[in-house]
Amino acid sequence: MARSLSTRSRFAVAYLVLGAAVGAALGGLIVLVERPGPQPPPPWSAWQPQAGSEASRLQEIASYVGSEYTLPSGDPLTAVQVNAGPANGKNLKAILIPTKAKPSTLADFDRFDESKSAIFALCGLGQKCKISEGQPSTARGAVIRREALELALYTMRYNKPIDNVLVFVPPGPKEKQFTSTLFFHRSDLSSRLSHPLRTTLPHAAPQPDTFASSEKKTVDDLTGSALYKYVGVLTANGYGNVLVISHT
Repeated sequence: MARSLSTRSRFAVAYLVLGAAVGAALGGLIVLVERPGPQPPPPWSAWQPQAGSEASRLQEIASYVGSEYTLPSGDPLTAVQVNAGPANGKNLKAILIPTKAKPSTLADFDRFDESKSAIFALCGLGQKCKISEGQPSTARGAVIRREALELALYTMRYNKPIDNVLVFVPPGPKEKQFTSTLFFHRSDLSSRLSHPLRTTLPHAAPQPDTFASSEKKTVDDLTGSALYKYVGVLTANGYGNVLVISHT
């Protein structure tokens, strides 16, 4: 009889242990179910274009970025135009950069197809797209390059087919037409496109005298190698119209 009781006792203890284990497992499951999941990453930018088509998104980006940059009077620093300037109405096939001093065939150029490229013109409000207010300066030039960089970042982030962005900058005081551009490539900006915009450009669009030195250095680093001279729009026999730029 004592042995029978001992056996039943052992079963009772085993059931208690098993019950406690099941209870602990259920409790852990409930905690896992109720625990909130990982927080989504922050958005790349507070604003983003809403249009469905690529062309309309480019227009939205041009309008939004252009509205951020102003002159001391409050007027726009530039009007940001899409497929304007020398590219206007040219039905371009590609952007070309010569790879030798005297190119003679298409093989002598690096070629960037128009279908994967966006072209903007920063047009000042003065004659021939010059900036008529104030005096040109190194600091103002840095602000213009920042505007071009921001255009490129927004364009590549929200228009995945676009891998290249060409931006004409306003002519200088002695220039009668566009002569300078900035040309950006997705591969050069990939690290900036994978982190929020404000990690690259943390401040609101600056005036020349309010450009934070740390941010200006970032702009200098990201635009220094993107400076090109505009050569012209040419017709390549059997291919079509091409826009040619060269290293400054």
